[in-house]
Amino acid sequence: MKSKLLSAFTLAILLSVGAYAQDSTAAMSKKEMRQQERAERKARIKDDLNSTGQTVKKKAKVADEAVSKEAKKIGTAVNTGLDKAETGIRAEGDKIKAKRDSSRADKARRDSL
Repeated sequence: MKSKLLSAFTLAILLSVGAYAQDSTAAMSKKEMRQQERAERKARIKDDLNSTGQTVKKKAKVADEAVSKEAKKIGTAVNTGLDKAETGIRAEGDKIKAKRDSSRADKARRDSL
């Protein structure tokens, strides 16, 4: 009777130890599963950010090209306008100088008579 009781007690202890060991293994695998899921989410987010960054980079490049093309057109128009203004200013300056020289020449002729 004592040996049967001892055998039953030993069997119960072994079963409880086995169940505990199996439970700790399951808990370990749950932890590993959470870590794996977290790593997968992190990788997915990283890929999404990378693709978003590439898209933004492409659109910025297109916008930069468009802006630089328009800036070149505007720069050419401004340069043309400046050249015309410079020519007009020089022409006015030449007219004023010619008028001044003419009046000096007239004054010098009057003084010499």
